Amino acid sequence: DSPWLYQAQVEVVDKKGKVLDVVQKQFGMRSFRMDEGASEIRGQRSEASTNSGNQSSIGNHQSSMLKGRFYFNEREIRLRGANTMGHMQQCVMKKDWDQLRDDILLAKICNMNFYRLTQRPVQPEIYEYCDRLGMMTQTDLPLFAMLRRNQFVEAIRQTEEMERLVRNHPCNIMVSYINEPFPNAGHGKAHRHLERHELEAFFASADKVVQLANPDRVIKAVDGDYDPPAPGLPDNHCYNGWYNGHGLDLGKLHKGFWQKVKPGWNYGCGEFGSEGLESVDLMRKYYPKEWLPSTAEEEKRWSPKSIIKAQGGNFHYVWHDTEKTLEDWVDSSQAHQRWVTQLMTEAFRRDNRMNTFAIHLFIDAFPAGWMKTIMDCERQPKPAFFAYRDALTPLMANLRTDRFKYFGGEEVSVEAWLCNDLPETPKGCSLCYQLEQGGKVLFSGKQKASIPVCSSAFQGSIRFAVPEVETRTPATLRLGLLDKDGKVLHDNSIEIEIFPKVESAGDSSVVVVGSKDGKAACLAKELGLKTSSLSAPHSTLFLIDDVMLYKKQRKEIDAAVKNGAVAIFVELPEGKCKIADSDVEIEKCGMRPVHFVS
Repeated sequence: DSPWLYQAQVEVVDKKGKVLDVVQKQFGMRSFRMDEGASEIRGQRSEASTNSGNQSSIGNHQSSMLKGRFYFNEREIRLRGANTMGHMQQCVMKKDWDQLRDDILLAKICNMNFYRLTQRPVQPEIYEYCDRLGMMTQTDLPLFAMLRRNQFVEAIRQTEEMERLVRNHPCNIMVSYINEPFPNAGHGKAHRHLERHELEAFFASADKVVQLANPDRVIKAVDGDYDPPAPGLPDNHCYNGWYNGHGLDLGKLHKGFWQKVKPGWNYGCGEFGSEGLESVDLMRKYYPKEWLPSTAEEEKRWSPKSIIKAQGGNFHYVWHDTEKTLEDWVDSSQAHQRWVTQLMTEAFRRDNRMNTFAIHLFIDAFPAGWMKTIMDCERQPKPAFFAYRDALTPLMANLRTDRFKYFGGEEVSVEAWLCNDLPETPKGCSLCYQLEQGGKVLFSGKQKASIPVCSSAFQGSIRFAVPEVETRTPATLRLGLLDKDGKVLHDNSIEIEIFPKVESAGDSSVVVVGSKDGKAACLAKELGLKTSSLSAPHSTLFLIDDVMLYKKQRKEIDAAVKNGAVAIFVELPEGKCKIADSDVEIEKCGMRPVHFVS
């Protein structure tokens, strides 16, 4: 917040007092360290878990002794930032110092405190501006996935050179050696690359040259480890809001779980995010004409597959509908990016072991460089920019729920959290909450706030019964953190929808086609439906476990459907099958099973 700098000035003066040469160098003084001894962390809600069993319970409030906490000038700090890929380097090349300054300030406006200079050192001018403006940086060695055997010594030489480049800059608080190493070097040519135990020998050698050049340097050996565990702080990349199921299930992340990591450590997520297309104006301004539709008819058939390297054409099916206009494609893409950014960032904020993360990416260096950016190359923010800014509010009130739709009369339970990245807390604060519907406050409450220091804490569950409604009705639940004078420090809200209460169906209308413990029977039980046998007259709803059972009783079911009944297959197998007069094909999902259907 107050980046004091100093300047060393040296002059060469002859015996007559004439200055022959002068040089100056700015520098700063600060401490930054990572605690690699065990230390207590407070308010933890759940332990790290895999998404394949070995799951721990939610609601575990026990303290843990963990390594890997960061301290800036001996005050604990959490790193919240973004990856970068060239926009600031272009500023230096063009000597556009105003834009370089603004790019750093845009990150600070977005509540970020560090840039990950992804997989490369950058020009000294960038570090100098970050020094002056108080923006921390992480510098990476330009090494991805593997290290060739004949480049071991050269990589060590460049590691030392990298540290010598950045060591006088107070902004640079950390270095990293490799991005996303894969098991056995990968790419089918393992004999040419270091195996994991050899790569760890490289880490040890690199540590030596870095520490000889700068004994105080904090090192994160690996950013995004696909062959863990790495020495020091664990870091895993996570794109489960785009590459569906990547790392762990998105719902489990929202619920408080994380990928399996070595015990006893905090951890980081050096990359996360999703694609958001550029604005229509920017695409029309810069893109080749063949990438974009030129007529209304072409627009109906257009998809982002026409844009080189864009992924939305192939991946949007997992998240949102296929659109019919260019503008709708942009709106749906950016809306999804905003939603994923908010959901993932808020989950990271609630996780006390997640003490460093960086969205991928911040500002694009080119008009179609990497559409996961939350701001385009002309510095126009996408909706995700504002979602990220809000989710990075240093002292933040937060609401978390697993459900957003309810029937009238149901009881709602929503978690209230306080997330504090600051090393201090205001005194005498309170939490106020209220439910609003149609401009009226239906329910409200107030309690004393328990604000943690540089961590997050569960405050309790807000419980209430939703009102009875006659039509589908939106409602808003608000949570506010107020200081001792009643001033709102931060507020958060979630939108829920209330549906008219549905009475359970009668005895003779619902038929379960399946076993007593099958999925159809479980669904009927959860919905409170009273079921009957297949032979019962006037059946209006059939819940069917699988196609084979349907085939055995197809004649009766088809006849009922023709008379107005509905048949629901709870799950269809992969492949082709015939239902009534239709041929249906279920395609295998290229990633994990999808969460949404339309």
